[in-house]
Amino acid sequence: MRESVAEYMRFLRSERNMSPETLRAYEGDLRIFVDFCSRAGACDPGEVDYRLLRRYLANQQTRGYSRSTIARRSSTVRGYFRFLVRRGQLESDPAAALSPPRRDRRLPRVLRLEEIDAVEAKQSLHIYRTSLRDMALVELLYATGMRVKELAELDLENIDLERGEVRVLGKGRKERVIPLHDAARQLVANYIDKERPILAANACADGMVREPLFLSVKGGRLSDRGVRRVVDRFFRGLEGGKRISPHTLRHTFATHMLQGGADLRTVQELLGHVDLSTTQIYTHLNKGQLKEVFFRTHPRA
Repeated sequence: MRESVAEYMRFLRSERNMSPETLRAYEGDLRIFVDFCSRAGACDPGEVDYRLLRRYLANQQTRGYSRSTIARRSSTVRGYFRFLVRRGQLESDPAAALSPPRRDRRLPRVLRLEEIDAVEAKQSLHIYRTSLRDMALVELLYATGMRVKELAELDLENIDLERGEVRVLGKGRKERVIPLHDAARQLVANYIDKERPILAANACADGMVREPLFLSVKGGRLSDRGVRRVVDRFFRGLEGGKRISPHTLRHTFATHMLQGGADLRTVQELLGHVDLSTTQIYTHLNKGQLKEVFFRTHPRA
């Protein structure tokens, strides 16, 4: 079974163009599945039947994994068996009728505009060697709703301050162009003009082929983890003890756009969602706000 899993991973890597993070998740899920099947005496894909697959999902639930994790692992297994059937390595698909558990539907955490303004005002009072970078980074996340990896991979050539646009390479290497408002353009321009050259001077003498937009204190590209640390430090001490991540700013961007009157399709395009249903979670969040406003303002409520 391990040989067919390796073949499936090569297919995902070469033909599906998946990100390294997604590939690692698939590989880990399939390793767990193969180990379970081996312990059950099924060492070949043809020895796996529907009952064994149900036992596998039940085992994952018994071990305390969340519904979302079990649903993802179920999806990975279904994709693996579909691949084997299409390649003619199996006559029938034992996972065709496999139904994963329903995912937990949790509303994302969202910041209020007043919270963002208050933290940015407090941040501007502190002067340290990455102040301008951090202000520009946080504002760009909130202004565009881009993913942390998308922001970390930005180069100088990807941002056009005159036109007010940033070109983002998203999942599946799909490109999209996101407009920038004046506040974000000004903060990014200040960082590029005043602070980035100082950080770039700390880079190794041989330099880099590409010119990253956001640099670390050592002059190299700021990593995904580095972006998370910047955001965490930026919002540390927020009232209520909230821990803020780059994804919180992505959720906040989408919610504020919808509250401001943007249609769902527009927000879908800006976020780079393939499926509209992924974007629809923000409409649920908006309904909650509408209900709160209704009971606070209606004279009969």
